[in-house]
Amino acid sequence: MVVNRDGKLWGENTDGKGFLLSLAEEGISPEGKTVMILGAGGAARALAVESALAKAEKVIIVNRTMETGEALTGLVSEKTGVETQFIAWDGRVAVPPEVDILINGTSIGLYPHTDQKPEIAYDTIRPDMAVSDVIFNDPNSLFLQEARKQGAKTVNGLGMLVNQGALNFKLWTGVDAPVDVMIDVLRREFDL
Repeated sequence: MVVNRDGKLWGENTDGKGFLLSLAEEGISPEGKTVMILGAGGAARALAVESALAKAEKVIIVNRTMETGEALTGLVSEKTGVETQFIAWDGRVAVPPEVDILINGTSIGLYPHTDQKPEIAYDTIRPDMAVSDVIFNDPNSLFLQEARKQGAKTVNGLGMLVNQGALNFKLWTGVDAPVDVMIDVLRREFDL
C-alpha cells in the first residue's frame, strides 16, 4: 500500500506484472493464447488477472478447492471478459491440447520441499508450450525439469521475483530499481 498525494491509500499487486515481464524477457506473451494456471491462491490470482488483461484468449484455472477455483474463474471472466474454465485438481490433471502457457502458481516445490512437484500428467506437456514456475527457490524445480524432458521452453521464478521487486521499488521510491544488481545478487545466491 502507498499513500498517494491526496492522502488516500492506494493498493498495488506487482506479482502478476512482474511475472508478465519475466515472460516478455523470454519472448513469451499471453496475448491470443490459452494460459493454464495451477492453483488459485494469491500469486495464481495475480497471474490469472494479469494474463487476462494482457489479452490471453482463454485462462484455465486448476485448483484442488473447487470453491476457490470457481471463484477465481468467475472473477476473471466477469472483470475482463476473457473466456475462463475451471478444472478440479483431483489426481493427475492432463494439460488440455489447446494450452500454450502452463504455470505453476502454487508453492509446491518451494524450499525446503524441493523434492515435490505438482501432480499433473507430464506427458501431456508439448514441446511448443512455454512452462513457468513461480517458485524461485529452487530455480530448477522438479516441475520445470519434467517440462524440459518434454521439450517445453521453461521459465523459472527468478525473473518474476526480480521484476516484481523492481516494480515495488519504483512504486515506493519513484526511482528505477537497480535491476542488474538485483539479478547479479540472485545469480550468486543460487550459483547460476
